[in-house]
Amino acid sequence: MDESVLKGNTAILKCHIPSFVSDYVFVISWLQDDGHEILADGGPYDSKYLVLPSGELHIRDVGPEDGYKSYQCRTKHRLTGETRLSATKGRLVITEPTGKIAPKVPGQKYDGGKIYLTALNLTTVLTCEVVGYPVPAFR
Repeated sequence: MDESVLKGNTAILKCHIPSFVSDYVFVISWLQDDGHEILADGGPYDSKYLVLPSGELHIRDVGPEDGYKSYQCRTKHRLTGETRLSATKGRLVITEPTGKIAPKVPGQKYDGGKIYLTALNLTTVLTCEVVGYPVPAFR
């Protein structure tokens, strides 16, 4: 699905998995239309692209060039090992801010973020989905 984002902010693409298989299917990667694959279990966390344990694709510091790409998620079935590419492609709709925009949580009531509990020596992800212009700073 297409996702709207303010220029300079972080875009979040979600892989829409039918509820009847969601317990058995997980995202293993995202594929750009140019063939570049963004793996869920690889890549530095300071890069432009990051796939979270939830399967969401985060695209940092979105610019006009990002609006020309499309994205598909690749999933894997836990029991059968079968992989599938999503039938549809999502694009970014990038909006150029015309003035200051106070930081806000887009399209939803703030729920305190998502916390993934992990065992010792594994990655922990804390998200803070906030948009604004100038781009909000986090600490």
